[in-house]
Amino acid sequence: MIRLLIDTSVWSEALRRKEKPLNSSEPLVRRIIENNDEIIIIGIILQEILSGIANENLFLEIKNILNDFSYIEIKKEDYIYAAELRNKCRRKGITAGSVDFLIASVAIKNNLILVTYDYDFKNISKYTELKILDHSSYLKEE
Repeated sequence: MIRLLIDTSVWSEALRRKEKPLNSSEPLVRRIIENNDEIIIIGIILQEILSGIANENLFLEIKNILNDFSYIEIKKEDYIYAAELRNKCRRKGITAGSVDFLIASVAIKNNLILVTYDYDFKNISKYTELKILDHSSYLKEE
């Protein structure tokens, strides 16, 4: 079992309704759940997922689903390390938002593999210890 921090970009695609029931989500998240890999949630990703859901019933349904996963609190040290990562990457010509560096910091500090579609994280991983899940390899595993 591996420990995975799933980024908002992946959750958004998996939870998008488009005339389908909530449990028929994107194959990547479904495979992670089927594999019993540990899914980690952090506050900023939780907030991003739930923001903008106007339908109260859908909001509660998604909130309840996300409550089933492990939760990690962001610590003062994570913010400091995020700033260090951002400074290090900026010297290499890599830029991304503060939230992205905070997510990367939490993933690195907690030895989590980040599941994301956001290319900024791939750039961050080039110059840091950030580990990103290879979607295609993961989906091919039996």
